[in-house]
Amino acid sequence: MLKKQRIYGLGIWSLGLGYFLFYTPYSGLTKALSKGLLPGISGPVKGTILLPVSVMAVVVGMLGFITLMNWWKYAGRREFFGIRIPFPQRLTFLSGICLAIIMGTTTLAFTLEGVSIVLVLVLLRGGVLIIAPLVDTIARRRVRWFSWTAMLISLMAVSLVLADAVNYRLSIAAIATVGAYLTAYFIKFHLMTRLAKTGDKNATLRYFVEEQMVASPLLLLALVALASIGSGDTLIGFRHGFTTFLLSKEALFAVMIGLLYAGLCVCTTLIFLDRRENTFCVPMHCGSSMLSGLAATYILSFVYHQSSTSQPQLISAGLIVMALGVLSPLHHFERFLQKVRSSLANIYELLPSFGASFEKPDSLTLSSVQATVAENVQFTQNESGGLDHFAKLRGGFLFVCSGNTCRSPIAAAIGNVEIAARLQIPLTALDATKLPAVSAGISVSVGAPMTTEAQEALRLLEVPVMSHSAQNLTVELAHEVEKIYCMTEAHRNAVIDLIPAAAAKTQCLDPDGDVEDPVGRELAAYVNCATRIHGLVRLRFDEIGLPYGVAK
Repeated sequence: MLKKQRIYGLGIWSLGLGYFLFYTPYSGLTKALSKGLLPGISGPVKGTILLPVSVMAVVVGMLGFITLMNWWKYAGRREFFGIRIPFPQRLTFLSGICLAIIMGTTTLAFTLEGVSIVLVLVLLRGGVLIIAPLVDTIARRRVRWFSWTAMLISLMAVSLVLADAVNYRLSIAAIATVGAYLTAYFIKFHLMTRLAKTGDKNATLRYFVEEQMVASPLLLLALVALASIGSGDTLIGFRHGFTTFLLSKEALFAVMIGLLYAGLCVCTTLIFLDRRENTFCVPMHCGSSMLSGLAATYILSFVYHQSSTSQPQLISAGLIVMALGVLSPLHHFERFLQKVRSSLANIYELLPSFGASFEKPDSLTLSSVQATVAENVQFTQNESGGLDHFAKLRGGFLFVCSGNTCRSPIAAAIGNVEIAARLQIPLTALDATKLPAVSAGISVSVGAPMTTEAQEALRLLEVPVMSHSAQNLTVELAHEVEKIYCMTEAHRNAVIDLIPAAAAKTQCLDPDGDVEDPVGRELAAYVNCATRIHGLVRLRFDEIGLPYGVAK
């Protein structure tokens, strides 16, 4: 049975909760240690002294997590002296350098004098909020209305806190720390978007593992090198962190800070790697961290009688909650209602007096569709009540990929079966309508057949495999169809560049990311691709109001 794939999962919200749970004690403990508030310690601990031990703990925590999850298998490999070991790509290595800078500057920022936890978060997160849409624009990723709305609300919250200048002061060190942090994030986001923000789990986890195997060990080595120089207060602080501080009571708290940072680093990296646009993921991340900063501030205020949060900071927190509300699953209101209706339908089917006569569209399989349409002996426009709903369409649907031998013909085959199911007509009768699904490619070897693996995937999913010859996208073909659905954002851009007049009706098949090409991989990858495409085709047909007809 083919099930409608759920492409709007709630996993990112679980990661957001995990991030909050790690970040609250991390930020609170770091600030408390830097101000000498913790019991049993001799006094305040500078960030330069705290950093070496905490980074050691991050290395242990991050590499231990990857080992526990058995994720080393996703990393690239190189052979040295006959031994193949995990080794990062060049661009992932650069991203790891950026993450190392982010790790170091984050902890240092919370130890700066005269700067509250909330203000640190406002400076760091505010800059990232500005960076996110810039990166999406550079990468030519589509940004949806709710992402823009959440972004603007978050920036309002940041501006409100910055306007509260009475409650903070910024030093040159603070400005330099924030500048290094934001520069590193800008480069990291660009590389991450290019390498890993896709629906391909292998690519995502490869990026995660390779970046993490570089970041914290490289930061630790950098601190060792700086400590060995030993000139100036900062470098002497690093040396102290590697030597006498290791035997102090405060070192245990530094270890806890490092392990907490490792946990939040896992959560925040996976939030950013969600295939949705950065303009969605960054407000999600920033909202969690801002709320955790407020929570940490209140805990310190209650336990150690520190100054409480100002009114502008409280109002900004309320705005952050609003931004998270905009990003919530309710922004897909129609899909949310559809799930409610589907749940009610399941209950309705259980009622003995009505269950037998209730037919739920989402429960249809392709095999049951074929059995149903076979019972319709002859098709005419007047004999299908479902067709009346399709009469407003000017033409069919065009699916576009690169070579027109795999993804787009799979989508067209599934699209035709889905249209026949909704019209309740035989599949062969589609040729008599203006509604068939067709496919084309951007760079095609004209006449090439559908790949063997793609055909086999369709057969395994009980989709009829028709004869197919690859064709190039043309102006005439684009003009004849109602909608053009592309497998990737790059395909969509190529279609619009070639046929600007088709821009309004050209969309990515998946609203949240690219449909990756399975070519060169095992059959299971083709089946997974076809299954995902089926869910997306249904989603798109539902969006434009193509119902399941009731034959008269």
